[in-house]
Amino acid sequence: MAKAEADNTKKPTASKRMGEGDLKALVSREISLAQSDRGLSSKKQTKALEYYQGKMKDIVAEEGRSSAVSRDLADTMGWMLPGIIRVFTASEHMAVAEPVGREDQAWAAQATDGLNYTFWKENDGYRVIYNATWDSLLSANGVVKTWWDDTPTTKISFHTGLTDDEYTMLVSDDDVEVMQHSEDTEDMPGAPDPVTGLEGPTTPLKVHSVKIKRKVDDGRTRIEAIPPEDYGKDSDSKTCDEARFQFHRSSTTRSDLIEMGFDRKKIEALPKASDNRQSEEIARQQQLTTEDGDNSMDIVDLYECYVKVDIDGDGIAETCRIYYAGAKDGGDILDWEEWEDETPFDDIPCNPMPHRWEAQSIADETMDVQQIKTVLLRQALDNTYATNNPQRFVTGEITNPEELFSPTFGGAIFGKAGSSVEALAIPFVANHAYDAINYQDQVIERRTGVSRQTMALDPEALQNQSATANQNQHDAAYSQIELVARNQAELGWKKVFRKILQLEVKHQDKPRDIRMRGKAITIDPRYWNADMDITINVGLGTGSRDRDLAMLQQVLANQTALTAKLQESGFPDKALEMLPFILTTLKKQAEAAGIKNPEMFYPDVTPQDIQAGQQRLQQASQQPDPKMQAAQMKIQADSQINQAKVQGDQAATAAKLQADQQAAQIKIQQDAATNAQKMDLERQKVAGQLGLKQAQLAAEIQMKQTLAVHDMALNRDAANHAQSIASAKAQQVPVSDVHLGGQPG
Repeated sequence: MAKAEADNTKKPTASKRMGEGDLKALVSREISLAQSDRGLSSKKQTKALEYYQGKMKDIVAEEGRSSAVSRDLADTMGWMLPGIIRVFTASEHMAVAEPVGREDQAWAAQATDGLNYTFWKENDGYRVIYNATWDSLLSANGVVKTWWDDTPTTKISFHTGLTDDEYTMLVSDDDVEVMQHSEDTEDMPGAPDPVTGLEGPTTPLKVHSVKIKRKVDDGRTRIEAIPPEDYGKDSDSKTCDEARFQFHRSSTTRSDLIEMGFDRKKIEALPKASDNRQSEEIARQQQLTTEDGDNSMDIVDLYECYVKVDIDGDGIAETCRIYYAGAKDGGDILDWEEWEDETPFDDIPCNPMPHRWEAQSIADETMDVQQIKTVLLRQALDNTYATNNPQRFVTGEITNPEELFSPTFGGAIFGKAGSSVEALAIPFVANHAYDAINYQDQVIERRTGVSRQTMALDPEALQNQSATANQNQHDAAYSQIELVARNQAELGWKKVFRKILQLEVKHQDKPRDIRMRGKAITIDPRYWNADMDITINVGLGTGSRDRDLAMLQQVLANQTALTAKLQESGFPDKALEMLPFILTTLKKQAEAAGIKNPEMFYPDVTPQDIQAGQQRLQQASQQPDPKMQAAQMKIQADSQINQAKVQGDQAATAAKLQADQQAAQIKIQQDAATNAQKMDLERQKVAGQLGLKQAQLAAEIQMKQTLAVHDMALNRDAANHAQSIASAKAQQVPVSDVHLGGQPG
């Protein structure tokens, strides 16, 4: 037992290091096995591509009969592609980096911007998504290659008229390579004479003309959707990550290979690729041709292989990248190296099958139906042609038989006596063929979810169903298309963006400026966590923008109601945490409406902003609540008001009593004074009355006395007058007969 344990502790004996000859044999064998394994799938992909193009070689049209082709595969893919592409392109952020730990919070948003900029801006992301999705629907598995390209980007420029200092400064940069250089002498005018103003004598000056090549980029992440027929792997692996052997085949010229730095003797000994093309590639881009006589432009197959092999003999397999060119039996290794990154390949599946790498494609679901519909369509059209142009039964001799074989509208057929022409009755049965075609359309709908109802193209469904029933039917059918998008996101694109993250963190060794949302931002992948989670935004999946907007509006209403409830319940910090969720909903609404950059319409609220707001709330909570202070002040003020009111009421009551007493005393005094005045008035009245009586009596006495005096005077005057009259009479002097004072006495 002890001996066994001792044997188990022994280190394995190092085996012999693999030579290049053994490595060449291994790669050649793996390529041969991988291509042999792809034999059946290669034929299926070729057939699918031909069916998509409407080339159905397995259903040969009879001469003189209809050769129409039902394009069901192309129609179904054409209906599905817009919805799937929209799922991934509706948002500016197709992928979101999610923090794993607290230290990742500050860098997750920056990593999200950087990943999406790398994909969309630097690698023409739309083309990558479209090509990979198209390959996925047609060939079951689209293939995306993601790698770090350290090939320096160069820029050639010309500079003339440089002085010595300018030339030295230009070529002193380490990234500058001088391609051409020449020197010349130019006469420079001297300074003008200050007295005469004439130009001074010329001075010879040496100038430089130079052509330089400047390296402007140290490397970047590259993403490309490669044709499925150019990708191969071992048959045992279920995923690209598990593959023991993978290759990417590309077609290049001998000249390009030599320019890439490979050995010229090996390149010139390689066989041409024209005899080794596979059928699906020929169907895709036709037979390659080259001009004879110039073998530098011969097309050669270049295999970029990734193989797991114990290259150093330590018993542990390493991943090696090997460039192999030529046919599988007549090729050669051009270069190889141990590979430290992950292999660059990821597949974008359509409808994956468990425990298998190859998925089910839309072509698999529709090609048999396309065959049936093509046959039925041709039969229906043949019957329609025969009904519209029936055969004729002719008896006797026709003098212009060409009118029978090539009839003209309004033309006449002439014949001798006894001849006749009768049209044969052809039964019209094309309607039965069309019924069968409609049934096959239902088969496609059940398999793929694509129908006229799904695309809102069926007027009967719109007229004869309620809005709810029609929407439910639409959602149920669209769920199959949504499943395809979900499969591609979770099983394909998620791995692609995780690979982009790892490459950026590993190889990007300095910060760089990018432009997002209309402004420049700085990203620094050196601080990102390469193990951050990646989430792919796949939208709501209902297939209707109006439906999406309605759902988002309901979510927004619930969020705002919840925020108000939290605020009322005394949880202002939780209400503040709802703000990013509300902004996310608003941005999703803008995306559902077709706005590409919703960030331009709403402010950015970072976790730091939320944290600062919570700190302000916490500081505010430690201070007296203004509302509570206001309530307490109000209570205190109300108490003081009530107290003052009571005191005022008491004072008013006392004042009223005092006033009443004073009023009573005043009234008594006033009554006494009034009574005294009344008594004085009475006394004065009595005295006045007595005085008046006395005055009246005195006046009467006076009047009587005056009257008496008057009467006496009158009487005297009368006596005097009478005496005068008597005297006058006596003297005969006429006097007037005047009587003064009336009757005497």
